[in-house]
Amino acid sequence: MTHMNRAKAQVIRFPQTEKVKDKPRKTGLNTNKEGSVRKINGKVYIDFMYLGERARECSDLAWNEKNAKHVRQQLDKIMVEINSGSFKFAEVFPNSKKADYFAEKERLLFGLNKTPDQVLFNDFALIWYDLLKDSGRVSERTLWGYKSYLDRYLKPYFGNLSFGEFNKIRFTKFISWAKRQKLRKKQISNETVNKIFVPMKMICKDAAIEYGWGSIYNPFFGFKKLPPEGDSYKEIFPFSMDEQNKISVSLPDHWKPYFDAAFKIGLRQGEQNAIKHNDIDWLNGLLHIRRAITLDKNGKLVEGGTKNRYSRRVIKLIPIMIQALKAQKKIYDSFKCEYFFCTTNGERVDPSNLRRRIWNPSLKKAGVELRQMKQTRHSFATNALSCGENPLWIAKIMGHRDTNMIIKVYSKFIENAAGFKDGTNLNSIYQGSINSKG
Repeated sequence: MTHMNRAKAQVIRFPQTEKVKDKPRKTGLNTNKEGSVRKINGKVYIDFMYLGERARECSDLAWNEKNAKHVRQQLDKIMVEINSGSFKFAEVFPNSKKADYFAEKERLLFGLNKTPDQVLFNDFALIWYDLLKDSGRVSERTLWGYKSYLDRYLKPYFGNLSFGEFNKIRFTKFISWAKRQKLRKKQISNETVNKIFVPMKMICKDAAIEYGWGSIYNPFFGFKKLPPEGDSYKEIFPFSMDEQNKISVSLPDHWKPYFDAAFKIGLRQGEQNAIKHNDIDWLNGLLHIRRAITLDKNGKLVEGGTKNRYSRRVIKLIPIMIQALKAQKKIYDSFKCEYFFCTTNGERVDPSNLRRRIWNPSLKKAGVELRQMKQTRHSFATNALSCGENPLWIAKIMGHRDTNMIIKVYSKFIENAAGFKDGTNLNSIYQGSINSKG
């Protein structure tokens, strides 16, 4: 067998491209690649754990290498924020079905306050009303008014909206909606709209305090209350002395002293109906206004406090006021009822019945233009001002804090600026009217 010379076998190592070490990742990135990026239904999805629960969210990007890489980078940042405790799920995934769920879980775990977008008007308004009702800070009548505005206007329109959705434009749209609802087949006035916004502003302010939104929450920025409509004095329609005399003649005897006192003392009707016999100091000629018949939260007549602390007052009676009260005392003495002014059965006066059964028919009989019973109070103010009585004295009698209301509302009726200071002139006018009838 022929032997061939063989070279010694060698292993030839082919040169290999040296593996380039990965560039160091930026400090703080997701170096452990927590979470994953995957293809689902042709879209790029991310899958990660948050607050002990699995979260899977779609990026809305079509699956390709470029998009997958971009989403991976975003997920890395998300995981860094999760680990640092700065991640807010709803800020990154506002359209997620789990946005509200994780927001509530974050609030409970981290002690966070709800944001304006997380609080519905209905939810807080109910809490607000119950707290206000229990606080005793407002009268039953005011509480009833707020409840009416809530039930009729605020909750139907704003109920399912969050506080974050409130702004000037939203309020303007509400005004348009509210006026289309109408009340007793009439469009509500600008004054009524402004009154509706009183509890609305209180609710927004208290919500900001409750949830710590601070002064930066100001949904009423740029919003202004509506201007008065037409003549600002249109509600002031006082009775002349001649009209008062005609009304007195037309009234049933039982009710003559009631309306005589209404014209000459100028009390609010609720205050007059709540007077009790011991509120009158006959010896010193003083009338104590301590309470008012008002409406409770259900619209029922109840005895309550005066409109405000300035309305709780002591009136120094002038002679014509005393005369009116003495005439009523004869009626009171025959009944000895709870209230000084009473019905023909000795019961408490119901304003609605009084208006329908006594007031309106008497004005019609007297040939006097029909108007509200509160015009007796306006008549007192305008008569006193027109004969020059001191506005400060008038304000005190009527239970106003100062003369601002008197001057603003009744200024056009002032004819004699250099008058008396204590009702002397007013007394003379009425006394003259009485003497002329005698």
